[in-house]
Amino acid sequence: MDDKNKYLYDATAHITETLIDNIIGGTQKDPAVSERRRKGAFINRRSLIAAVLALTLVVTALAVTFSIKKAAVTDPHTTRPNVEPFKGTAGDYSGALYMCLADVSFTASNVYGREYRKVQKTYRQNAAELGAFFDKLTQKLLEGRESAVVSPVNIYMALSMLAECTSGTSRKQILDIIGVSSIEELREQSKIIWLYNSRDDEFGKSLLGNSVWLSSDMPVKENCVEILKNDHYASTFTGNFASDEYKKALKQWLSDQTCGLLDGFINALDISDDTRAVLASTLYYKVKWAIQYRETEEGVFKGTDGRTDCVFNKKSFTSEIYYGDGFTAFHDTLSDGNSMWFFLPDYGKSTEDVIKSDLISFIGSEKTSKTYDVTVRMPDFDVDFNESIIDILYALGVTDCTISSKADFSGLTDDDIFVNQIIHAARFKADKEGVEGAAFTEIHLSNGYAEDHKDYDFTLDKPFVFMVVNNGVPLFTGTVSNIQ
Repeated sequence: MDDKNKYLYDATAHITETLIDNIIGGTQKDPAVSERRRKGAFINRRSLIAAVLALTLVVTALAVTFSIKKAAVTDPHTTRPNVEPFKGTAGDYSGALYMCLADVSFTASNVYGREYRKVQKTYRQNAAELGAFFDKLTQKLLEGRESAVVSPVNIYMALSMLAECTSGTSRKQILDIIGVSSIEELREQSKIIWLYNSRDDEFGKSLLGNSVWLSSDMPVKENCVEILKNDHYASTFTGNFASDEYKKALKQWLSDQTCGLLDGFINALDISDDTRAVLASTLYYKVKWAIQYRETEEGVFKGTDGRTDCVFNKKSFTSEIYYGDGFTAFHDTLSDGNSMWFFLPDYGKSTEDVIKSDLISFIGSEKTSKTYDVTVRMPDFDVDFNESIIDILYALGVTDCTISSKADFSGLTDDDIFVNQIIHAARFKADKEGVEGAAFTEIHLSNGYAEDHKDYDFTLDKPFVFMVVNNGVPLFTGTVSNIQ
């Protein structure tokens, strides 16, 4: 109980005791008082006690109301806590101070409750609207690469935060390439995509993370920090980028969010001392196959670097085989209900030809298919990606925020800053048990300047394309041209 409430209770108790003592004391000190007066005093005493009890209830109600209002005012979800040291439970971030910590435990089911299925329709609609953006982004990222993987949805989350921090033409260019008309539309869209791709249960893990790392001497707009926390689930930290401890805290956060899968890339990150802010987005994903691989079979993978002896994981079941322009496709179901698609180029075609076929649009469209008793043979594989993608995003239309004389970051700060680096790293591996993947995107800001079916062998024994999709949203897209 705080001091104000304690004072109210003490005052009420004192008044009660004094009044009752006066009544009782008055009847005891005068032996000549009549029976009628004693009865009257008794009645008055009961009335007075009832009145005092009523007063106590009123005071209690006022105290509770005051406490509730006070709790609402200090709720970390509605205000920005004081800057103070923070040491995370999973790792040491003691080199950083935090301005606000986002609650990342939300999922679509616990936010929308009974409306979960209804909002899922909105999610699928958003995914369909984002299809063109995801296809263009994937084609640019994987152009000319053989074995590699990227996370389109992870880059989308980072760009959503970037749009929130910008204004004017800088923001409009980001909205245009994503395909939304306003920042409000993007906020709602990214929130739904976040929630519908967040889970940590017996079916698997799909963990997204966002954070903003600011220079302690850069003034920031509190409203932007709050929007990043509440609509993008981004925690905000502050510190000195010239400090090794602050850089270590940022890298530790990246490592924790990606469960150590990208530590080699994270440890090699170069963060300049004159960095003014970093926007970081992560994704960690680990699930099993809905139908496990029970057999193995020796074979040969015919890669672009030659033939490699390998062991294929093998299973058989009835499924659809899909036919595209220059490829055949098959999708397997994962333990969380998501789909993993595999695309085999036709003879004379390459994985790059397949990537250019707008695969997200293909998945969401009416497809030519036929049902077979399919025998799937898949080799273990492990592919990655770690590159600057600032030039790729520039080619897609995100230009102004990368030019010091044009960048407008007035959504976040009145300081003159611009994007001087965007790093994307991803890794994805698959074996007979399931799949595991992780990705991060870092945006660095600096001063500116039931029937019988035929059999079908779907053997991944040559370069192929793969994609993990949640109702049209690509978590990972990659190519495998050679295996080890």
